[in-house]
Amino acid sequence: MLNPWKGRQSEDGEEVEGPDPELPVEVEQDIPSDPEAVVVEDDADAEDAEMELESELDVLNDRHLRLAAEFENFRKRTQREQSEYRTMAKADLVYEVLPTLDDLARVADIPHDSTTVEALDEGIELILRNLRKKLEDAGLAPIEALDQPFDPERHQGILTVEVDDSTLDDTVSRVFVEGYTFLGRLVRPAQVEVRRFTTEPEPEIPQQASSSNDDPD
Repeated sequence: MLNPWKGRQSEDGEEVEGPDPELPVEVEQDIPSDPEAVVVEDDADAEDAEMELESELDVLNDRHLRLAAEFENFRKRTQREQSEYRTMAKADLVYEVLPTLDDLARVADIPHDSTTVEALDEGIELILRNLRKKLEDAGLAPIEALDQPFDPERHQGILTVEVDDSTLDDTVSRVFVEGYTFLGRLVRPAQVEVRRFTTEPEPEIPQQASSSNDDPD
C-alpha cells in the first residue's frame, strides 16, 4: 500500500515532506464496534421521550380538569347571584306596593253605613293613582292603543268592526284590556278592537220586464 506521507523528491531532486497530491488519501471512518449497543441506546432514548410526553400529557390533563372545575363553579356562582338579584328586585317592588295593600285593606274595613259610595270611589281612585305612580316609577308603562294604528307587536286584536272611512282603516277603536311594558320590554299586549274599512257594493238596479202588451201584433 502506498504511503502518501512518505517523503518524495521534488523536480530539483530534494526530498519534500507531505502527501503526494497525485496519490489518494485514505480517510478513516468511525464505524461502531457493536451495532447492537447503538440499537439499545436508541430504544432507551425513545422510552425517555415517551415518558416525557406522558408526563406532559398528565400535566395538561390535570390543568384541563382544574379549569373545567373552576368554570363550573363560576357558572353556579353566576346563576346564584342572578337569582339573588332577581329576588332582591322583586322584594323591593313588593315593599313599594305594600302601602297600597294597606290602604285597600283599610277601605275594605270601612263599615258600609259610615260612608257614602262617592267617598269610597274617591278613596279607591286615590289608591289606584298611587299604585300606578309607584309601578311607573319602577319602570312600568302603559301601551297607547286607542285610535292608534294597529301594531301586532303591542296589540292583540280581539274583534273587528267595519267602517266606511278609509282613513280609519286598521286603527284601534276600543281597548278591552290595557297593555304594559316594563323597562321597554313587553309585559302584556293590549287587547283591542280593530277597525276595517269596507265599501258596500252598489245595489243592483233590477231590469224592468217588458210587458206582453208591448209585443207587436
